[in-house]
Amino acid sequence: MARRRGDDFENSEVFLEVQGALARKIKRLRLDRDLSQRQLSSIADVSGPHFGLIEAGVGNVSLLVLVKIAKALGVSVADLFEGAGSGKSGVDSAIVRLSGTLEKVEKHLERRRDEFARFGDELKDFMKEHREAPRAIAVERGPEPVRKTRRQPRLASREQGST
Repeated sequence: MARRRGDDFENSEVFLEVQGALARKIKRLRLDRDLSQRQLSSIADVSGPHFGLIEAGVGNVSLLVLVKIAKALGVSVADLFEGAGSGKSGVDSAIVRLSGTLEKVEKHLERRRDEFARFGDELKDFMKEHREAPRAIAVERGPEPVRKTRRQPRLASREQGST
């Protein structure tokens, strides 16, 4: 997957710190269960090389792989993140993740604002063109003929005639 320009969160200190803490937690849980990397990767159905990169703290891990690893270790996905972020609390880790998400949302909204501004300008131009077009056509044709409409009889006169 191609990396988007301006998205340097992957290389930020915060992300690398969480990635490293996750790797250390997986390794510690694996060793507590006396499993080799090969055994755990087989149980979790994750390729050996990919698992090795994850445990080394350099492989990017998907949610699906995290769920598989957590299940193979007999813990929840949340347990894998417990203590991630240099010994900070789970709340601090959540705040770090939310701030990264907030930054992405702000960038997205800024792009949308630019799109809406461009759309607004295009709509103004369109309306200006179409306001002027009927006037130009009316001048060419001359005034429109007056159409007479049939009058509806009044209710009161209908009632008087029926009595």
